[in-house]
Amino acid sequence: MAVLRSVQWPVLTLLSLWAASPLLLAAVDPLLTPQEEPWKQTEKDWQDSRWNRTDVGSFLASTLPAPNGMIAKGLSIRVGDQGQAAVGYDTASASLRFAWTGGFLNFPSVRFGINGAPVPAGPMLFTAPSTNAWKGGETHWDGFHVHGKQLVLRYHVGSTEILETPWVEEGDGILAIRRVFRVGPHSGRLELPVQELMESTGAHSESIHDVRAATLVGKKGAVLVTALGPVELHAAAETFGRITLGVPPSNQTETLQLIQWGGSADRLSDVKAWAMKRPATPFSAELLKPGAVRWPALTTQGQMSTAPKSQAYVVDTFTVPYENPWNALMFTSGVDFLPNGDAAVCTLHGDVWVVSGLDNAGLRNLRWKRFATGLFQPLGLRVVPGAIHVLGRDQITRLEDTNGDGEADEYHCFSNLIPTSTGSHDYVTSLEVDAAHQFYFIDPLGIHRISADGREIKTLATGWRNPNGMSVGPDGTITATPQQGTWTPSSQISEVKMGGYYGFGGPKITPQTPLGYEPPLCWIPHPVDNSTGSQVWSPVDRWGPLGGQLLSLSFGRCALYLVLRDKVDGQPQGGVVPLKVRFISGSMRGTFRKQDGQLYVVGSQGWQTAGPRDGCLQRVRYTGAAFDEIIGLRCHKDGIRLTFTRPLERSAAEDVGSYGLEQWNYRYSSQYGSKEYSVKNPQAEGHDEVRVASAVLSPDGRSVSLRIPDLGPVMQMRIRYSLSASDGKAFRGDLYHTIHALHPESMSAQ
Repeated sequence: MAVLRSVQWPVLTLLSLWAASPLLLAAVDPLLTPQEEPWKQTEKDWQDSRWNRTDVGSFLASTLPAPNGMIAKGLSIRVGDQGQAAVGYDTASASLRFAWTGGFLNFPSVRFGINGAPVPAGPMLFTAPSTNAWKGGETHWDGFHVHGKQLVLRYHVGSTEILETPWVEEGDGILAIRRVFRVGPHSGRLELPVQELMESTGAHSESIHDVRAATLVGKKGAVLVTALGPVELHAAAETFGRITLGVPPSNQTETLQLIQWGGSADRLSDVKAWAMKRPATPFSAELLKPGAVRWPALTTQGQMSTAPKSQAYVVDTFTVPYENPWNALMFTSGVDFLPNGDAAVCTLHGDVWVVSGLDNAGLRNLRWKRFATGLFQPLGLRVVPGAIHVLGRDQITRLEDTNGDGEADEYHCFSNLIPTSTGSHDYVTSLEVDAAHQFYFIDPLGIHRISADGREIKTLATGWRNPNGMSVGPDGTITATPQQGTWTPSSQISEVKMGGYYGFGGPKITPQTPLGYEPPLCWIPHPVDNSTGSQVWSPVDRWGPLGGQLLSLSFGRCALYLVLRDKVDGQPQGGVVPLKVRFISGSMRGTFRKQDGQLYVVGSQGWQTAGPRDGCLQRVRYTGAAFDEIIGLRCHKDGIRLTFTRPLERSAAEDVGSYGLEQWNYRYSSQYGSKEYSVKNPQAEGHDEVRVASAVLSPDGRSVSLRIPDLGPVMQMRIRYSLSASDGKAFRGDLYHTIHALHPESMSAQ
């Protein structure tokens, strides 16, 4: 291996892994203590039950285990002034599936609570059939309105709008669930199975004056439904006995009321007598108005970077209110900006916060306002065109503050076309938007695009393992990043081809894809980026020398990389350059703010990340200082051309000792990840030295042509360099890149 010129590295710039032996990638970042090395963490490091102490609000979207089957798109709602009971809805069918009493939800502690489903914290009151979809038209979930502790649910059955509000009905030692409906005009009959009882042996339906009642009795208790309004109730005793609500056609808006109960058969007659005397509850228009403010704003003090003035890109910290009155967990997972420049930040456990004061001198008096709660593991947020849209595992939710009090009171379902999985590890991540306001996200099923009206979804490409990042560039270029594991030998960045398959699941060999998968833009060594985040494109006319570049965030390394792109005969290839930037949590999402042109980053704690804090909101700010780094890469038949931000000092640039190159391959297989294999001897582990025959600096001093005999395709090459700018400023760094093909012309022809 060529010997690098001797240059002293400041410790704080050692963000890329460094060692002089062929086993250099076994070395660790000197900024990490042994306890922080993410690949040495175990499950016990991620056990955390703090979510159970959080005031999550009166509702939460999640997968939800009902007694008769898992609900993929669940919505738990706490009901009663004291939260005496709760109900679980299936938003895919817009129907109540079950109810329970006592506590609200118990949250898992595995992997900070996000690898598992919440479970009801009290005994079941009753269940409805798992197939209890409305009959009479296609159902569409529209969302809900929040009024204090109460929710008004909104959905359509065909063209009929239905508003529904669940609450408790109590008295004489009896607790039941009350549901009040406002049903719009409808020309056909509507039906909904509302309650069931397994192994029912008796069923009864009756009407007394204007009250309908239906009961089921069986070996495991009894259930009761009473109804007021122009409706019918029918009870049928079967293996799965059920009570069905019927709503006859009507040319006007109707108000309906159900009382639903379940319990011991010994109590049925008393409960029935009580329920049939319950007065009608009108559908109050007051519930459609915003309620009182629930969450006072909090203030924190940020910190400007203390990095030397000579550093071109520095990190400012907008202190997150980790400690707050609601014990809300601040695992930040998405960021974008409102038209006034305030930041909207979502958290992995379901909140959205609005942060103002970003331009305050010294970052004093940052104001954090809890804007929304109860979302389903949001891992992406975008403001389009002025409204906050949040990506959950169940849907894209558009949030609206109708009275300007700083809290969302309308949770609109912009699109529920996301194919929600009931698996505990199937995250839906990285909400992106193109110029036509089409939305994009990535999950284990692939990259998907949702139309600007939210009504259509299309899968664009597939084959990534547990992806936690993507981007959509200003020219429409899409990138994606999976996680190392089976059929994913190392971290990578893909530049997406429409209809492409990227390998997770095993090879699919065709004449067009001889590898069995589309090759990525670049592979990244696992110790360099063990868990990738999203990519972000910097604005062309701002952000200094890195304007107009593609950047990639590292969740595992809490870092930022410059992505270099090269394309040969339509095949994307390139590499990453670690930048001398570190974050205090696992960086996942980044957005440039129009008001100041700087990059804002959020990230979260999580498994296999070196981040010491739960989450972060930080700014990568260009200071105006000189910046020296590679910004261009091009691989030719006779060597590699590197382009830098500034002219180089010639003697160092043309000294082959200023460069050290090595290369290796990975093995694509069903094994979890891959070892690193020699290119010359594919059965042997290790790296091969790559000899640089000569180095020639271009006339403008900004490009170096490294002549490399026998250069060829390789999955991973590392270029180390130790150089000086023409003004004498020394710098050094690393480039990790992939070569799929070589430009046929020689470097001298360029």
